[in-house]
Amino acid sequence: MDIDLRSALDHAMEMAIAAGAEATSRYGPDAAARQKADGTWVTEADEAAEAVVRRSIAARFPDHNVLGEEEGLKSASGGEAVDGAPTWIVDPIDGTHNYMAGIPVWGTLIGLRVDDEMVLGIAHAPALGETYSAARGLGAHMNGAPIKVSDVSAMDQAMFVAPGFESFEAKGMALLYLEFSRRTRRSRGFADFWGHMLVARGAAEIMCEPILSTWDYAPLITIVEEAGGRMTRLDGEPPSHGGNCLTTNGLLHDAVIDLAART
Repeated sequence: MDIDLRSALDHAMEMAIAAGAEATSRYGPDAAARQKADGTWVTEADEAAEAVVRRSIAARFPDHNVLGEEEGLKSASGGEAVDGAPTWIVDPIDGTHNYMAGIPVWGTLIGLRVDDEMVLGIAHAPALGETYSAARGLGAHMNGAPIKVSDVSAMDQAMFVAPGFESFEAKGMALLYLEFSRRTRRSRGFADFWGHMLVARGAAEIMCEPILSTWDYAPLITIVEEAGGRMTRLDGEPPSHGGNCLTTNGLLHDAVIDLAART
């Protein structure tokens, strides 16, 4: 199916801004929340923001599918997903814990997958005042300005960002976290979408997370790659639902994978 990526990216930006405004209207430590069966948290804002995006996709792309964190995979027009149809992937609030605590590192993620390839992505972080966007062949941008990864090629000069140590320890990856921290110049706890975007904009070189869902990473793939970076699992295979995720500036990717294999 032929899709005008520039037009689709513009529409994705509009949806992300609208969903972000919906979330912002409820943002803060008083956000109504509940714990889901899988142990993750959801707020009324997550559900409301995803509903905004789903309505917009249904109106503009009724023959597409939508995969969202809160409502799962469905046809944009309702009912069962259509096999082989372009699929919008939505995380209405990535960083829900931050959102609930009033920490500004949270954002709306929207991506489009066509024929099993991510072709565009948006990461809109209204509380930070940052919006990242990319489409295949159109480059990556932050707030409209082009971004690219750094040219750091030595691990001992790199900055490593990741979620907390406890998340690595829970997945039996504590030693790897320590090795990353010891072998790099700096390490900081910048997690969720923002860590990957720091790599894409050249502010860090390595970002690793022990476990992610499709809606956590898929909208970010095009941004990272259009900025010149790479995103895979720690074994070098494409990211997968429930697996770990590694984003680098590309120059360090093979060295990081080798370190992971030896640790």
